[in-house]
Amino acid sequence: MKGKEKIVFSKLYWQISAIFLIVLVVFAATAIYIFVQSARDYSIEVNQKLNRNLAGNTVDIVKPFLEDGKVNQEAVEDLVHSMMVINPTVEVYLLDKEGAILSYVAPEKVVKLERVSLTPIQDFLNDHRQSVIYGDDPRNPGELKIFSAARITEGSHLLGYLYIILASQEYVSASHLVIGSYILGLSIRSVIVILIVTALMGLVAFWFLTKKLNVIASGIQKFRSGQYDTRIPVKGKSELDKISLVFNEMAETIEKNIEELKGVDTLRTELISNVSHDLRTPVASIQGYAETLLLKKDTVSKEDQQKYLETIVKNSERLKKLVSELFELSKLESNQIKPEMETFVIAELIYDIANKYRIISQKKGISINTILSEDLPLVEADISLLERALQNLIDNAVKFCDEGDTINIEVNMKDVGKVGVRISDSGNGIKKEDIPHIFERYYKGRGK
Repeated sequence: MKGKEKIVFSKLYWQISAIFLIVLVVFAATAIYIFVQSARDYSIEVNQKLNRNLAGNTVDIVKPFLEDGKVNQEAVEDLVHSMMVINPTVEVYLLDKEGAILSYVAPEKVVKLERVSLTPIQDFLNDHRQSVIYGDDPRNPGELKIFSAARITEGSHLLGYLYIILASQEYVSASHLVIGSYILGLSIRSVIVILIVTALMGLVAFWFLTKKLNVIASGIQKFRSGQYDTRIPVKGKSELDKISLVFNEMAETIEKNIEELKGVDTLRTELISNVSHDLRTPVASIQGYAETLLLKKDTVSKEDQQKYLETIVKNSERLKKLVSELFELSKLESNQIKPEMETFVIAELIYDIANKYRIISQKKGISINTILSEDLPLVEADISLLERALQNLIDNAVKFCDEGDTINIEVNMKDVGKVGVRISDSGNGIKKEDIPHIFERYYKGRGK
């Protein structure tokens, strides 16, 4: 049994632990990805904000157009080369007012676009919140880069735009490698530390959790194997302790029901034995007298024959009554009898029942008194079932009363709309130890 419990515990523990570790690994990979992307986005945002006015300051110093509106190529090249010596990460483009590239200075002079979209440039120039804005990369069609831009004007006349890519292709590749390696290394180290600490704490927590679950599973297994007195210890108010408490309550109820069923089965066996004995007596009497009449009918007088026949009839009635009672008992246990409700005067029913027992009671010297309240209302009940219940009570009263005793049948109003019937006698009564069992099926007391 202990081996099985350990196997269940170990299996459950490792299943939960494996799921937990998989979740941690997925979380770690997601966290590393987010860290790296966030670091790159942060570096890009900082770069654009720091160099936001680069193009505007450059236009204020150098006029890239001549007076006739043509490009001052010499001035542009001198300026760009000077800028690239100071900041080699930039790419400078001179655009006309339609966005066409008029002149540029870029590494290896590899430019694949003839014009760039003016929409990001207009958004950049009109943006006062300094948001991160991406524009076209002339060297890499389809890619977007951060930039700085400024209008080039002569008076109120727009001549074009100065468009500066703040992170050239070479710089981006190198920075991505540096940032990627640094952030990736930092993220991996951080995540590994977090992963180890979390895993250890989680495994310890799962160990305690599965240990408690193992106790519950062990208790359920013992109860299932027939140890109905098994109870799971409750040491706190956690959810698992609540489960243990519910199981204990359920186990107590089931154990009680089992004991009741055992008791009922024992009483049923005794009842069958008693009924068999009760049936055997009238059957033997009928058989004996019938055989006497058959074998000795010529020697038996008419008076004795009449006496024997009366005895046979009497025992037949008794046998019929026993069989009827058994049949009714069977129907009651299987809930086949349903009350047939009807309205009647209860006083008339009480008087009829009392009159039926007066002859029997007078022979034993027992008096039967009926005490009924005035103005009793009509009642609604099943007359036959109510009559049988009252007859059973009076039968017992007559049986255990002696000469001089009294049986009282009282009917009065108990509550609004309810009538109470009370039968009492001055006979031997019920033993104190039998009183708790008076409503148990098949229980039979012995009187005082």
